[in-house]
Amino acid sequence: MAAIFKNKTRRTLFIGAAVLALVGLGIGLYAFDTFIGFSDDIDENPPVAPTLEAAAQGRQVVYRIDATQSEVRYNIDEVFLDDNTLASPVGRTQGIAGDVLIDFENPQASQVGTVVINIEQFASDSGLRDRAIRRNWLESSTYPEATFVPREILDFPAEPVPGEPFTFRMVGDLTVKTTTAEETWEVEVTLAEDESTLTGQARTAILLSTYDVGPIEQTIPPLRTEDELRLEFDFVALRVEPGALEASAEADPAATAEAET
Repeated sequence: MAAIFKNKTRRTLFIGAAVLALVGLGIGLYAFDTFIGFSDDIDENPPVAPTLEAAAQGRQVVYRIDATQSEVRYNIDEVFLDDNTLASPVGRTQGIAGDVLIDFENPQASQVGTVVINIEQFASDSGLRDRAIRRNWLESSTYPEATFVPREILDFPAEPVPGEPFTFRMVGDLTVKTTTAEETWEVEVTLAEDESTLTGQARTAILLSTYDVGPIEQTIPPLRTEDELRLEFDFVALRVEPGALEASAEADPAATAEAET
């Protein structure tokens, strides 16, 4: 009887150990896949945005965002639950496209075109964080781009002065994944004295819960974030000379057709 009991005990211990090993292996593979490997296949090409076109008459000028000199940043507060440590990571992307049209004869008719941001390219100081955000919350392999479509420009100056900064607000529709919501950006812009470039910064704050991407909570490592995400957009936009769009269409008709849709 004692021998039978010992055999059953050994068998139970063996089965328990095997189950724990399988569970541990599953957790380990999940953690590895989510936070360490397997590497993401990220499209590093700049996005394409719909283009604006200046009227043939008057003094309208189109400025196109130069992605190499521009950057969108996010900043969010997070708490590591194991030691109650606070952090405010910053993620950056230069995957940006969009146009601005300044009407020098009628500044109130100036426009900001659709701004497209490649959110799959966001990179912070932690590759683990970036992969987790891409896979579990932004799902950016499926939804790689966010778009902002301005609907109203408020407080645009009656007469922008080259070399002097001016401010205005943009109200429009921000789309992340499958959700679109109204957001307002505070914008400060400086027009170069020779009118060749626009430089500026736009700021806003959004709620992750609005777009079903947070607040973020995870167990490896144990942390949670606030719901509010702060966004900053530093940009340089270069003057588009008349005929530039036609020239680019001849060079790459497919890209131009995509931009105009």
